[in-house]
Amino acid sequence: MSLRLGIVGAGGMGMRHAHGFAELRKYFDSFDMVGVCDRHAAAAESVASFVEQTTGLRPTVFTDFDRMLADAGLDAVDIVTDTRMHHRFAVKAFERSVHVMTEKPMAVTIRACHVMREAAQRYRKVLSVAENYRRDPMNRLAKALLDAGAIGRPNFMVRIGVGGGSALMHNTGWRALKARAGSMIIEQGVHDADLMIYFLGDIESVTAETGLFTRTRKRSGMSANLSKFYGHRVEDEFAGKDTVEIDQEDSAFALIRFAGGAVGHYAISNASHGHSIGVDSIHGSKGTMIPPRSRTGSSPTVKLEGRDAPLTEPEMLEIVPDWELDDITARFWGGSRRMASYSMPFEEIDRKLIAIEYQELAEAIEHGRPVEVDAEVGMKALAMTYATLESGLAHRTVRMADLLEGTVDAYQAEVNAASGL
Repeated sequence: MSLRLGIVGAGGMGMRHAHGFAELRKYFDSFDMVGVCDRHAAAAESVASFVEQTTGLRPTVFTDFDRMLADAGLDAVDIVTDTRMHHRFAVKAFERSVHVMTEKPMAVTIRACHVMREAAQRYRKVLSVAENYRRDPMNRLAKALLDAGAIGRPNFMVRIGVGGGSALMHNTGWRALKARAGSMIIEQGVHDADLMIYFLGDIESVTAETGLFTRTRKRSGMSANLSKFYGHRVEDEFAGKDTVEIDQEDSAFALIRFAGGAVGHYAISNASHGHSIGVDSIHGSKGTMIPPRSRTGSSPTVKLEGRDAPLTEPEMLEIVPDWELDDITARFWGGSRRMASYSMPFEEIDRKLIAIEYQELAEAIEHGRPVEVDAEVGMKALAMTYATLESGLAHRTVRMADLLEGTVDAYQAEVNAASGL
């Protein structure tokens, strides 16, 4: 019998999760989507109608989360709201004996993460964080190559993502506000942090400088990959505004010390006018890896010292003869267990990765299996992003252990206060 799933948050990411659910139903009947909740009924109706059109299932529309919990008979809920609501909805779900998957970032602050983790433990429910980049088959291959010593001992990595200019991130007003966990440093940075930790292990400390360089942001069109998912959404207090004032840092420049001894140079900003920079490389004792661009199907690039050409795809697979995709991922990739690249449009990759997260959640609920991105993993990624902000505020190095324990939280204090934490 299928588990009963509800989704709360019917904006752009909510629609993307609806696409992920439709993809799931092509391969598994683990969930029936029985409820869609959003305070804007029109947005919820759009998501519910898409689910009906693609799966034949018509979820009930709710505008009140408590009512959905009381009436829908949920086994699990997918939280896809702005970040400040993640811990509030998760705790309510756990109290109703409902399992939770929440979009990244896990929560609005580390203190909110603690609240979620403790509630999940108290009520013995699954808590999964929807961090999809690491699930891309090509990031799985990159991780396997690193673990197999393809470039020797990793010594340092460089990750730079600089662009943006005056545009409002994802053309979404709430992402401008610190109290709602806005800014590229949190929203995109948590993806970067999770991959850095996934590839090179736990982070020991972060030293950073941060700044807010472009306060006034202009409404602009979204990327072609994302715009198709966001046309139905309803903006709240920012509706009709051509510009939005942001109140959280838009740039961070950090030195990272990994527990294993490697060093990272990390720069993230959406305040660069006229020119964008993207660098992503991991440098080892024998060579360098350029990790794949997530959700593109592109292969990792491995360049070894003393060799002119990068390793070919067959050569990379020879280095990891025992590597293969897990059962769930392979199912969505046509049964293929081993590959060094693939060709697929963004929207198909995007929905498949979300579908994998759904199926993993179902198997965790039904069979007691652990989820990959649990509370501990989700907290570490968020802690790294906040470490840049805490370090930039204090002008000193901060230890990840102190972030995770909550003893360094001066930057987060305002956000905690706004959320009643």
